[in-house]
Amino acid sequence: MLAAIWAAVWFAFVQVRPAHAQLNELYGFQYNSTTTSNYPDGETPMAELIQGADGNYYTTTNGGGTGGCPSTVEGTTEGCGAVVKITSTGGVSVVYSFPYDSTTNRAANGLGPQAGLVQGPDGNFYGVTTAGGTEGTSFCTTAVGITGCGTIFKLTPAGKVTVLHDFCGPNGCGSLATDGAVAMGRLVIGSNGYLYGTTESGGFAEGLYNQGTIFRISRSGTYEILHLFTGAANTGDGENPTAGLTFAANGDFYGTTEFGGASGFGTVFKMTPAGTVTVLHSFAEGDPDGQQPMGALVQASDGNLYGTCYAGGANNVGTVFRISTSGTFQKLYDFTQATGSVGNLPRAGLIQASDGNLYGTAWESGDGGPGSIYQITTAGAATLEATFNPSSTGFAPLGALVQGDDGRLYVTLSYNGGFNSSDVQDQGAISVLNLDLAPPLPAIVSFSPTSGAAGTKVKLEFGPYIGATSVTFNGTSAKYVVEGSEFITATVPSGATSGPISVTTPGGTSTSTKSFTVLP
Repeated sequence: MLAAIWAAVWFAFVQVRPAHAQLNELYGFQYNSTTTSNYPDGETPMAELIQGADGNYYTTTNGGGTGGCPSTVEGTTEGCGAVVKITSTGGVSVVYSFPYDSTTNRAANGLGPQAGLVQGPDGNFYGVTTAGGTEGTSFCTTAVGITGCGTIFKLTPAGKVTVLHDFCGPNGCGSLATDGAVAMGRLVIGSNGYLYGTTESGGFAEGLYNQGTIFRISRSGTYEILHLFTGAANTGDGENPTAGLTFAANGDFYGTTEFGGASGFGTVFKMTPAGTVTVLHSFAEGDPDGQQPMGALVQASDGNLYGTCYAGGANNVGTVFRISTSGTFQKLYDFTQATGSVGNLPRAGLIQASDGNLYGTAWESGDGGPGSIYQITTAGAATLEATFNPSSTGFAPLGALVQGDDGRLYVTLSYNGGFNSSDVQDQGAISVLNLDLAPPLPAIVSFSPTSGAAGTKVKLEFGPYIGATSVTFNGTSAKYVVEGSEFITATVPSGATSGPISVTTPGGTSTSTKSFTVLP
């Protein structure tokens, strides 16, 4: 009787997606015994994809590429990592391979990227690496002896890299008394045009903290540490932020730490643009609300932030939670290891898709399977969307999903994905899930300047604007350029009158809540 009741309750909250859902592999990262790196197209993608202004998708791979970084596995050359581009039909090209100098045993531009990219209003991509660089110390040394605590880099669409900053760890370097190390989360662009990010470790020159930092950097390389995490010193602060920040509509930044806080097992925090950090919620070991949040937060259309915990909850395999920008917290869902469940142990955050629901990935599916994609409503009802297959789709997702301008959900998988012509297992994959969702709507979060005469260039920010077909000023069509996936520059047209700005993309039309004033 109890089993029947449990089954009824379970299926009320976990619904199986109809058969039209299709999960297909776009590309498996393949082994090649004849190249300097044995995975010339990259291997082990650990970051989420982004869709660039050109409509293609971009991500980083933790290894592979043409750089010859040595491997701890005898007889193989791992490669230092790469930035790859993939089309919606699976065509892959390497935009950049992080190089290795065998004479100095250095990867001067960085190695081992685990975070995704962000495309700036200048059209360039910005990212971080977890190791390498020129500021090598004994604190940051890989298993094969390559030093360096990581880098922040700029990448042009044509594939030219400029290192903007070399992380040098808690002992500092140059004018920095202390610095961060091991950046694992994607950068985010603030309203002032600066890039903001976190490092998982580093901070405090005496080595008493070494629990991570928050930094900002201009697109030309002016770098500043905004916060040192001190949770290991029982301060109530967080420690070890593994994800990047989320820039919210109120102008503040929000993030998570995997550990630290009042009870030691993670936090949700807010940071002002000036760098003042406030812990909004702390998680404890065995916490019914969850513990160890590892993914970035997402701000949904209701204004609340949504996130995941890797562990804790009623079944100690993770939770989904909601938190307001002021800190009101609510657990929405407990993951379980039950066969047929939506999955468990989520290591990535959520996205909000065009249907208004949240979508995420789980490291394991059901009772320990190869991972899954799930949907969860903002009220907490969960749906299993797809389960990964090691040999045909790849498995073990570490990065969040991204919804493309075709409505489909794209995901990277860090392991397998099939076998190549030499019968050697692929090392990671990129797959796509079709749920027949509509393309995402554009959004005009802000624009500047707010007034100007005909001919004035106006920057529209924080889209998405991919595939834009129209920009109007109070109904008058304007010329425009989509310079980044979240940025449009439009020219105030002759004959325009004061009023709102509208943008149309394949997902529909959005109109600004504020008006642009046309000057004579």
